[in-house]
Amino acid sequence: MKSITYQKWLNVVFLIVLLAMTFLVGKTILEGRNFYAGATAATTTSAPQNNQKTLQDIENIYHLIKDNFFKEPDKDAVFESAIKGMVSGLDPYSQYMNADEYNSFISETKGEYGGIGVEISVEDGIITIIAPFEDTPAFRAGILPGDKILEINGETTEGLSISDCSKKVRGKPGTSVTLKILHKDETTVDITLVREVINMKSVKDIRIVDRKARIGYLRITAFQEDTADLFDQALQKLQDKQMNSLIVDLRFNGGGLMDAALKMANRFIPSGILISLKGKTMNEEIKADSGDKAITATPIVILVNGSSASASEILAGALKDHRRATLIGSHTYGKGSVQSVFTIRDAKKNVTGAVKLTTARYYTPSGRCLERDKGVKDFGLEPDILVEMSPQEEAKLLKTRLNPASKAADPTDERAGDPDDGTDDFTDVQLERAIKFLQEGK
Repeated sequence: MKSITYQKWLNVVFLIVLLAMTFLVGKTILEGRNFYAGATAATTTSAPQNNQKTLQDIENIYHLIKDNFFKEPDKDAVFESAIKGMVSGLDPYSQYMNADEYNSFISETKGEYGGIGVEISVEDGIITIIAPFEDTPAFRAGILPGDKILEINGETTEGLSISDCSKKVRGKPGTSVTLKILHKDETTVDITLVREVINMKSVKDIRIVDRKARIGYLRITAFQEDTADLFDQALQKLQDKQMNSLIVDLRFNGGGLMDAALKMANRFIPSGILISLKGKTMNEEIKADSGDKAITATPIVILVNGSSASASEILAGALKDHRRATLIGSHTYGKGSVQSVFTIRDAKKNVTGAVKLTTARYYTPSGRCLERDKGVKDFGLEPDILVEMSPQEEAKLLKTRLNPASKAADPTDERAGDPDDGTDDFTDVQLERAIKFLQEGK
């Protein structure tokens, strides 16, 4: 006779199978955009025969484990692992989250969570840093884009999904975690970090970088719920200083909420397509609607590099295709997929878990998908003006952001930089090229 817990997990596993096949659920969050896909509840009684076979296979495997494993298995852990494996095996971005993990995910989109502060992906089966977030333990410790996490607290990361890695890295603020890092130069180092509450400020370093030409500058570190509003406030500050042109720095910005990027693009594009979403259950064009309110006369340069990903590429791609901005820097990361979050609720409508699932690819206004699929060479965004930086130069650039008073961080700042920060001989060639471009009006 099956236990109640066992039957409950079988139902949940079956529900996930149905989610992957039909997407018949209630409220969904699409990278910050709320929409409803219907409230139809799928039932096992009307399931196709092949679905019943899948359920039977799961039941048979569980009995095999229960009868032969050397000790009594934890039923909840077994079935949660089964669900996680089923979802994470789809692609690097899809994941199942239990209730605690879902709450952590929601906190992260608001810019507040306990951890070390990194954006990660899986590349060739290895956990890889897309970018460290500024003002976080990882950033201060010198963890760099492209670094590989080989171990967490002495345990290998081989085979871990993004969600599994995140769960191991996050923890109570004040506790420590040790990572074995493989740098791009093939050297390895153990780095011990103290977790803290990550409160990211997503719009930073608002200033005039050329007083004569009145060139404004601001840096977007991530796309969060409040980023578009903070961006508007920053623009107003620069306009109050009679800004003539603008540099938006998206370097080392690993993305975030799609909605924030689209709101920002809408500030500069009066009409037309901002992005197209194409998937099995959606085929949607999101269009600009700012009309006469759009800022169309201000020349814009967007700085990008190999760690500019996802929402960063949405903003940069929209402005590039509408010829509202010139991209300067290096080739972007190439994340062109959209994840939707489907919540799972019990009979009392309490959230018991969630599935983050890749439900569409996004396309720039010119019709390009930027996703870096295996074997695909034409991924990401190519800058209009290519200005490369070596890994050593990028490391120094990040270091200047620890010491914003340095000359490298702000050539117009009259304060002396710290001679011991290792950046006194560094020049931000990408920023300087952007300034020159706007000075010349080209």
